Amino acid sequence: MTDSSIILICLAVIGWFWWDSRGVAEHATRVAKQYCQSMHVSFLNDTVAWKKVRLKRNPKGRVTLERSYFFEFTSDGSLRYRGEVVMLGKRVKSVSLDPHRMAG
Repeated sequence: MTDSSIILICLAVIGWFWWDSRGVAEHATRVAKQYCQSMHVSFLNDTVAWKKVRLKRNPKGRVTLERSYFFEFTSDGSLRYRGEVVMLGKRVKSVSLDPHRMAG
């Protein structure tokens, strides 16, 4: 293989990873927003932020990417808290909220 072929393959892999990650992040944003609504808290900033990526096995035993995203929410309008969405491949693995005060 020539140097230019290796560079093109690397660029293609990076492009695929970026494209795939954007789609998963958009799905994680929708999931976080819906989860916040169901928990009666306000989803802030209308987005999630990348936290970490690692390789994990899915329930079928295949190695896939596990991506973790964090987001911010508020329960009373004055304090910000963090939540997390973990995606295994393109599926939601878990959603959690940090302990927070309930509005009242």
